[in-house]
Amino acid sequence: MGKIIFIVLLAAVVAVAVTAAAAARSNPRKIRPAIGGGVFAVVVVASVLFISLTQVRQSTIGVVTTFGHIEKDTLTEGLHVLNPVSNVHEVFVGVAVAKVEKAQAASKDLQSVHTDLTMNYRVDPSRVRALYAMAPSLTYESDYIQPAMFEVFKAVVSRYTAEQLVSQDILSALVTKLRPYGFLIQDINITAFAFSEAFDQAIEAKVTASQKAEQAERELQRVKFEADQKIAQAEGEAKAIAIQAQAIKTNGGDDYLRLQAINRWDGKLPTYLSPHTPLPFLGMAAQGDASK
Repeated sequence: MGKIIFIVLLAAVVAVAVTAAAAARSNPRKIRPAIGGGVFAVVVVASVLFISLTQVRQSTIGVVTTFGHIEKDTLTEGLHVLNPVSNVHEVFVGVAVAKVEKAQAASKDLQSVHTDLTMNYRVDPSRVRALYAMAPSLTYESDYIQPAMFEVFKAVVSRYTAEQLVSQDILSALVTKLRPYGFLIQDINITAFAFSEAFDQAIEAKVTASQKAEQAERELQRVKFEADQKIAQAEGEAKAIAIQAQAIKTNGGDDYLRLQAINRWDGKLPTYLSPHTPLPFLGMAAQGDASK
């Protein structure tokens, strides 16, 4: 656009120079009036161009109106030459944030739900003209978006119980609700669901009961495990006793016991002996022979 303006001004200057040269050849006395008229013409052209120049800022699209009539073409960001009687209304097409605080709704189980909603959106560039026609004051956020957020929040919450609430369905519903108006929804953030004090207490009691049940289940599993260990230990000891009894029976009883006593003797003799105290194991052979 700057190049076009430069070319127009350059053409005006060239026209003035050509006119002055022609006047000088035909009548040298007319050169000054010709130059003066040319300069005036250049000033007029430059003034008109300056008045007609308009700039559309970054991340906006300009909607042009002439005496209230919306022109067909919109203006992209940058410099433009405009009809001096026309006006430009900039519509922001970057990412914008809409907020709804303390939104309230009733869940499927009739619990009162409170939350804060924050939604990122932007205007569809191809729908800017239609959006301006719908909301010339450009207060579409308060006129359309925030009411839609309230409406969708209430509608979605009513389909779920208080424990099932999710934000994904709210986002999907808002996309469907606002797309026909030219709004592109990117994401929504639900700060925190807040419920009535009675419901919070009920949830806390339920969580506490669940935790106690899990703890009792773990304790039951521990007791059962310890009982199984004791049973296994008792069964093992019983089997060991049975094996020992069978070994005693198989090895002749008394001889097996003498062998066990020898295995357990530490090799030390008594320090004091009475006349009738037998030495260890000396009487065993005799007893064994006598028994034979």
